[in-house]
Amino acid sequence: MKILLVNDDGFDSIGIKAVADLFKKEHEVTIVAPDSQRSASSHSVTLAPKTILWRKVESDIDTYAVKGTPVDCLKLGLLNFAPNPDIVISGINSGRNLGIDILFSGTIAVASDAASLGYRAIALSAFDKDTSADIYARCAEFVKNNLDLFMAYNLSNGVFLNINFPKCKPRGVRIAKMCVLPTFIDVYGDKNGQMSVDGYRGNGGFEEETDEALCNDGYITVTPLTVDMTDYTALELLKKEKFVL
Repeated sequence: MKILLVNDDGFDSIGIKAVADLFKKEHEVTIVAPDSQRSASSHSVTLAPKTILWRKVESDIDTYAVKGTPVDCLKLGLLNFAPNPDIVISGINSGRNLGIDILFSGTIAVASDAASLGYRAIALSAFDKDTSADIYARCAEFVKNNLDLFMAYNLSNGVFLNINFPKCKPRGVRIAKMCVLPTFIDVYGDKNGQMSVDGYRGNGGFEEETDEALCNDGYITVTPLTVDMTDYTALELLKKEKFVL
């Protein structure tokens, strides 16, 4: 199987290496990832006319370090280094991508863009940024154990899976909807024209049966997401309105 690995933490991150090392013996694996940390890049891309620099990395895995965004890496991988992969795997991210985090995540953006182009894609994230190598290995093992399921499942065009791993030994696997309540409290300060950025994450008040609640409770969460952000209820209501030109 042909697997394209991308992330937003960088080509040498522990998470992407955990997946690559586990899959390289049985599959054709290519890593195309940023040359440095690019978290919270969301779906940003390099616009023309500009040049994106990349370099081949000396490794036992086909690896390319790109001076660009995570989505730049995906597009470069699909165009040059691993065209027509059977699956695009984004991650394993260092830190969770649950709930509203999804809107800012470069990890999610890679899977979303791949899905929009018609490729099967999954995004993987580990709950804590300081997760040990053993946790990443366990996450990768979960993907390996369920790869046939992920490949066989009939995802409609534009749909991809967002998978998050808890900070403890998993209690099980739960299919979860996305939490839409903000759980990270941003703190901004302005002094003498300089904006400081800080914040903290709340640990409660999650909506029941959501990715936030279930992953915090020790479950691996699997959330199907779609690139189609249309609210179809509002769409039908707005069609009935008479707008003034």
